[in-house]
Formats: sequence, structure tokens, C-alpha cells
Amino acid sequence: MNVQTNNAQQDPFIIRRYFSLATRNLRRRPVRTGLTVAGVALAVTVGVSLGGFMLGYRGAIDRSINMLGFQVMIMAKGCPYEAATMMLKGGTGLLYLPADTFDKVRSDPGIETITPIFVGVAQKEASGIRDDGGKNFSIISGIDVPSYQVMKPWIAFKQGAGYNNGRWFQADSPDEVVLGFEAAEYEQRKVGDTFYASIAPAGHPDAVRHEFKVVGVLERTGTQDDGTVFMPLDIARGYFGRPGQLTILGIKLKEFNSANMRDFETRWLKLPEVQVVGLQQVKNTLVSLIATAQTMIAAVAVIAVIVALIGVMNTILMSVYERTSEIGIMKALGARRDSIFQLIWLETVMICLAGALAGSLAAVIGSGLVERAIKSIADFGVSGSIVQITPMVIGSAVAGALVLGFFGGLYPAWRASSMRPVDAISRGV
Repeated sequence: MNVQTNNAQQDPFIIRRYFSLATRNLRRRPVRTGLTVAGVALAVTVGVSLGGFMLGYRGAIDRSINMLGFQVMIMAKGCPYEAATMMLKGGTGLLYLPADTFDKVRSDPGIETITPIFVGVAQKEASGIRDDGGKNFSIISGIDVPSYQVMKPWIAFKQGAGYNNGRWFQADSPDEVVLGFEAAEYEQRKVGDTFYASIAPAGHPDAVRHEFKVVGVLERTGTQDDGTVFMPLDIARGYFGRPGQLTILGIKLKEFNSANMRDFETRWLKLPEVQVVGLQQVKNTLVSLIATAQTMIAAVAVIAVIVALIGVMNTILMSVYERTSEIGIMKALGARRDSIFQLIWLETVMICLAGALAGSLAAVIGSGLVERAIKSIADFGVSGSIVQITPMVIGSAVAGALVLGFFGGLYPAWRASSMRPVDAISRGV
């Protein structure tokens, strides 16, 4: 093994020799080195996946809430999270506003646009969304098309074979419906097909079977609209036996800020039967609901980092122990303490860098699997991807691994550089 002299410390050739020596030393025990790299890679994979989840989930909440189209919801008093879930994912916990609420609220001077929405649950014959009782249900949404389009100008009809000439239903048509993308997929319906649903009017235990003509299928939006069946507002209320009642009022304010939101809430919380929910409040509620899950995942990441750190230190210490005589000879031939320190420290950093790159690659490749695993643990109330791995997330993980290598290599490098040549040679013999 070549020993570098003091005057050649900064020579690029000597720096390359450091890397060559470090690589050669690590390759002496390929299985042990590989297992250590795998430990670091596992910690980095967990860290990148956690960072991608935290970033992606917040982004998914923002996208889902923005795609609702409105900033404020007025609904019957109840749990705001249940109401938010109903709007974000089509839940079935339904409460209804009194018939005169819309007329009262629409006159508010701070409102730019308001859209009334009635939501009901109908039993259907084809496969689809199931509740705990094993029955099949469709989410029926009665809407006012002009105001709904103002709230959601991005909504478009699917085109192509079987979907051309899609349109909205006539406001007074009792037998026309528009299907969201997923609802049409579940039912295998196209424009012109017949959709069947059994609806039980309020106060009547028996459901009545109805036939509807599909006049349009919407493009995928990644929101609750995808699984919804739309029909005219008054027609839907008539089928469900709730004339004049509404589920939600979606509202856009002329100027949306905290002060205007508080003023709006103050004006309408005086109605004893309603609650006013800002979409920012819904966002905060959803984020708080997964705080425990994030803490648990973070704890797993910390444990993985600690295990990886112990593994790296153990590997380097074992390497130093096996090379005690060699290090003694190097020092006897003139190698400085800082040269030995840098060599051992470099080996540690190289292990961590290799693990960081491998772990980042594994996290990117397995991001879809990670997302499915996270969604299987809990329903986070949003649609779309909840794991978003960005270059910044990967860069932070790699930097963290290098910091791990920096600190993990300090003790082994110090121990190796502190050996007395005579003692090291005698112990190694």
C-alpha cells in the first residue's frame, strides 16, 4: 500500500489515490459492506418516502379543496370533517339545510357566487361503492348547472366513441343524468345508455326503481365529482322527498381573506341550524387527523437512522480492527494522523453516499407501492396522489446521509489515527 507524504496532501492525484484506497478497503469485505450500505439505503428510503408523503399529502389536500371550486361551505350543524369528507370523497353522512336558508344567504353583500347542492344516496343494481352492509349505492347530486359551472369552469365532457355529443341535462327533465368519470366506469355506461337507481323518498321505507338516460359523461377531475351522478336540483329533491331542502351551499366571496371570512361567519352563525365552514378550516382539520400517523412514520424513520448509524460505525470499526497492523505500518513509514483520519472517514462517507443513492432510487421506484400501503392504513379524505418525491426531498435525504456518515465516521477515524505505530504493529501480528 502506498503511503502519501505530507507535501502531497493537496495534489489531485493524491486525492484520487485516497478514493482508490478507500474503495479497495471497502471491497475487501463485500458482504459486510453491502449489508451496511443496505442499512443506510433502508433508512434513506424511509426518510424519502416520509418526506414525499408529508409533501404530497398537503399538496393533495390543496388540489382537492381547490377543485371544490368554492371557498366557504354552509351546511347543517354537525361534524365539519364528515361534511368535508362527503364533499371530498362522496361520503354518506347527510344532513339537510332548511328550505329558506338559500334565500337568506344569497342576499349577503360579500358573496360573489353561490351554488346550491343537494346530495342523496340511491341504491343501484350494478357493482360499485359498498357500505358495511354490502349494498351498492350511488351518490346522487342535484345541482344548478349555471352556478355550478361558474364554480367549476374546468369541468368538461368526455369525448370519443360512445361519448360524443355529451351535454348537461335540461333543468326540468326528470329522466336525464350526467355521470362522473368513475361512476360511468363502474356502471359501464356511455352517452345514450340507461342508468338505473332505486330511491327511497324521505319517510318511505321502500325504494322506488327509476330509469334515467345518460346524456353526458364528465372527464376525470380527481375529485368527488368522478363518482357522482348528477341530475337537476329540483328533480333530485323531488325524488328524495325533500322539496326546498339542500345539503350544502358552496360560496365564493368577493374578497377572500381572514377578516372577510370572520365577518361572513359572524353574520350567518346567528342562524341556529347552520354552520359555516371555511375550506382552510377543512384543510387544517384533515392535516391534524393524520398528525398521529405522521408521528408514527417519523418514529420509524428515526429508528431506521439509528440502526443505520450503528451499522456504519460497526462496519468501520471492524475494518479498523482488521487493519490494525497495516495502519501501524503506514504510520511507521510517515503517514500523518490526519491522513489516517481522512482515509477512514472517507470510507464511512462513501458507504453512506452509496446507501443514500440506492435508497433514493428505491424510494422513487417504489413510490406507488408506498402510496398504496399508506392508503391501506387509513383513508386520508383526499383523491389523487399523496406521495410526491421531489428533487428537494431526495437532496435533503442524501445530505442527511452524508451528515450521518460525517458523524458516524468520527470515532472510528479518531481511533485509527490515534494508534501508536509500535502498539498497532504488535497487536496486528
